Amino acid sequence: MSRIEFDTSEVKQLAADLSRAPGRIQRRAPKVFEVAANKIKRGMRRDASGHNYLSGLPSTVNYDHLGGLNYEIGFDKVGQGNLANFAAFGSINNAPVLDLNAPLRREVPFILRALAGAGEDSVLGGDGDR
Repeated sequence: MSRIEFDTSEVKQLAADLSRAPGRIQRRAPKVFEVAANKIKRGMRRDASGHNYLSGLPSTVNYDHLGGLNYEIGFDKVGQGNLANFAAFGSINNAPVLDLNAPLRREVPFILRALAGAGEDSVLGGDGDR
């Protein structure tokens, strides 16, 4: 009778490596989101600038880190920041002049690419500095 044996040591090593992948991604995600929050904040400031009557509006854009991967990005309700809703949504007499979601829409592809890179690096190895 003949006997066939398979060397499964590499498969076992790969399984051990993959079991650590979710933790690697989770450790990298907070930095990705912190960078994204700053870029979105800068984008909102840039988009809010140049308005003749709301020249102080860009300086009221800020963000709060709410814990984990949660950020709140928007206008502080001080000074001209109190008028941000009129700029973003308009009023009965004025059309909106600001798209609040544009900076987020511009940043989403970069967030997804960074998280995909973190996932790839965590599974296949790599330094993650892409």
